[in-house]
This record gives sequence, C-alpha cells and structure tokens, in this order.
Amino acid sequence: MKDLYKIHEIARLFRLHPDTLRYYEERGLLHPVRGESGYRMYTIQDVCTLNVIRSLRELDLPTEDIRFYLERRSVEETLSLLDRQESLLEEKLASLRAARQEARQRRDRLERYRAVPEGQVRLTEEGPRPYVFLRENVILEKEIDFLLKKLEGRHQDYIKVIGAQTMGAVLDGESLRRGICNHFSCVFFLTPPGGPRDALLPAGRYAGLFYRGGYDHLDRHLETLLQGVRDRGLSPAAPPLELYHIDVHDTRHESEYVTELQVLVED
Repeated sequence: MKDLYKIHEIARLFRLHPDTLRYYEERGLLHPVRGESGYRMYTIQDVCTLNVIRSLRELDLPTEDIRFYLERRSVEETLSLLDRQESLLEEKLASLRAARQEARQRRDRLERYRAVPEGQVRLTEEGPRPYVFLRENVILEKEIDFLLKKLEGRHQDYIKVIGAQTMGAVLDGESLRRGICNHFSCVFFLTPPGGPRDALLPAGRYAGLFYRGGYDHLDRHLETLLQGVRDRGLSPAAPPLELYHIDVHDTRHESEYVTELQVLVED
C-alpha cells in the first residue's frame, strides 16, 4: 500500500469535489504535503481526519469549530463533542417533528377545503384571532403575493407562505364605497397561540362563503355575500376579508383555488 495519495484519488474516495478538499485546507482542517511536482499529497492520517470532518459536517458544525476540535482532539474532547452532538441531534429531531406536524396540518387543510361547498352564505361565531399584518395605502390583487412574502420575511422563524398558517387580505373599505372590489388595505397571516401578533381580528359573528377559481370574479362573490347579509337583516361592521385556503402554492390549476370571504356583521 502506498503512503501518499493525490487529491483526485481522495476526492473520488470521499465523493467530494477537489475544491472542497482545497477549502478544508484553507480553513486549516487538512494539511496535505507537497510532492516533488508540487501537487498536494494526502496521507492515511488525512483520510482519518476526513472521516471525522465528514461526520461533523453532517451535523452542520462550522468549520472553525471542527478545526478547534481537530487541534485538541483527545478522549476528553471527543466525549465533550459527543455531548454537543447529542444536543444537536435532539434539535434536529425536534425540527423534523415540527416539519412533520406542519406537513400533516397542510394535508388536513387541503383535504378539508377542497371538499367545502361554494357560494353558500353562512354565519359563524369567531373568537379573537391573532394575526400579523402588513398595511399599505392601496394594495392591488397582483401585489398580494409579493407583500405576503415580505411579511413572511419579518417573521421567518414562525411563518411560511407554504406552511400551516392561514394567510389573507383585507379589502379596502374606501375603495369598496366607490364600487372598487379589487383593492386591499393589508395582507396578513393568522398566527397560533403563543406566536407573534400585531393585533387581533375582532371576535363576533361573521358571514362567510367559499368560492373556487381565480380572483377575477371577486366582485360577483362579494355581492353574493353582502346580499346574504342583507337578507338576514344584518349589516357589515368592518371591511370584508379574504382567506386563501388553496392557492397557487398548492396547485397550478385556478379551478382548484379555494378562497373564503368573511365579513364581521352586526344587527
């Protein structure tokens, strides 16, 4: 067995790009020798060191921390590292469990809302709903997704556009009074108890309906909702809001979109 190995042999052995080995050298993790021709040459000790590096990189350990460990490696340091490794694995397990729960909640949402009847006005009692929002003077329908992404960025540790939270937009009251139905005053995410919140959607009685398809017939669906409110002898107490239960993030087919219109009502 030979004592020294070329960079391409080591890269092939570990299924790495040679640039990765050069990077590890730059970061002080590997110390190859130079052969007579000036090429990097690696020893069996480098192979063993790479085994350690690969194991620690799988835990997303920073290269600086890996270098610190390699320079001080001993049984005591390894035991200490194993304590940290166990802690990191527990964090990963917790993250995976949360991701699995979120996937289940998203599945539940899709299965629930793809089966709802559309166009039927109903009354429901809603408790106070915490939410975070982003307000603009006038938001056009085509701007909603951009602003929801912007709002997500402010709360990226808690909220995802493709996630379990319900997102929506509030129609602009002044525009509605002028007969314009596709202007909005803010976008929002409903948040779970204990999560971030900017305010609460007020508790009370809400009239609502579901509709399928794109948003170009919002005026028609809104009129159906408001007529249902009038038929019950009630009046809107706040601007209507839209809740996006199935949208472009879930399907490329507009016919499968499911949106809920809600409006707080009073006698």
